[in-house]
Amino acid sequence: MPLSGNHPRIRPDGRTRALVDAARAASPVLARHAADADAESRLAPEAVRALREAGMFRLGTPRRFGGEAAPVGMSLDVSSEIALACPASGWVVMVTYVAQQIAASFGDQALKDLWAEGPDVPMSGVFGSVGVSAVPADGGIRVTGRWGWASGCRHAEWAIVGVPLLGDDGTVSGRGLALVPTADLVVEDTWDMVGMRGTGSDTLVADDVFVPAHRLKDFADVLDGDRHAEEPLHRVAPGSMTMASMGPLLGIGRAVLALTMESVEGGKPMAMSLYPRLADAPSVQAQLADAATLIDSAHLHLARSAALVDEAADAGTALDPVDRARVRMDVGHASVCLRDAVQLLLSVNGAGGFSRAKAIQRYWRDLETAARHPTLNPGLAREMYGRALAGDPRPVSPMV
Repeated sequence: MPLSGNHPRIRPDGRTRALVDAARAASPVLARHAADADAESRLAPEAVRALREAGMFRLGTPRRFGGEAAPVGMSLDVSSEIALACPASGWVVMVTYVAQQIAASFGDQALKDLWAEGPDVPMSGVFGSVGVSAVPADGGIRVTGRWGWASGCRHAEWAIVGVPLLGDDGTVSGRGLALVPTADLVVEDTWDMVGMRGTGSDTLVADDVFVPAHRLKDFADVLDGDRHAEEPLHRVAPGSMTMASMGPLLGIGRAVLALTMESVEGGKPMAMSLYPRLADAPSVQAQLADAATLIDSAHLHLARSAALVDEAADAGTALDPVDRARVRMDVGHASVCLRDAVQLLLSVNGAGGFSRAKAIQRYWRDLETAARHPTLNPGLAREMYGRALAGDPRPVSPMV
């Protein structure tokens, strides 16, 4: 069987298997409500409840608060499994995981604010701060602004958002991150996209919201990761954490291959040909081989980088510039492989696959939307890697 068929775990250990099994147990509920999430532009309450009960909102929570603090490779396996049933659910779980990983770098009081009452805390996160203002307040700042594309914000309990930091004189001194309860924010209905509709990535709005100083952190202090953090996950730099975004995309590729094989193995004829079955056509056989190999290639590149990142985190060591750039390159390359694979599989399915009643076109829309996320930009990744290989120190992004 090809890798894309039996899909070995990126982290082949008992802990990963247990989490994947929990995700798989929740999958029937997620699949049953996936079309509704697409239609309503948000996850159904039943899906959110199933994810919570399966422990999917504790993947990035520190273990001392009862969470998983799952390594990056483990997160890829889990979100990929969820995305097999519902890509939007996989994406929302991934966003919570990444937000929790960054939130864990805050001080002890902020961590208690987040997790003192339990580890299962769905989160949203928007790190940019364009058009956001802050004024000094006793013990912190008061923030006003908007943060768009906040995936999962409809059911998130906390948000981590970009804010301006203020110096002693009250003027802007830099960029920071703030932890804010979503109960203090308003959700504005702005998400009306073609794909990943179920993520409910609407806009968070703050109107003179107080943020205490212990829930503020300088973004520059986050960028390199904390090699001395208590748990390995929380030592990973944000640039390498971008890899987590690929879990849902990998699940989509696997799902489209599985749906295509159902048609092929079910004896579907090849229209406008003398082949009684798709399976008999050499062109179809070649497309299946190419698509499966592209999915395998994405999986293998992600497994390589996940192992590199997780091993460095375990050891408390920093990746050198070339390795960090190669992680970003592997991520960008894997996204291209998956998009190419799904294009081939759509051709095997034919025009009927684009029926609104067919799940395959929803997976395709979700993939094409998610793959355009800025952290998955393959062109930018090539620049990063090429410059690192050539010894060119000029930065192209802070997230390397």
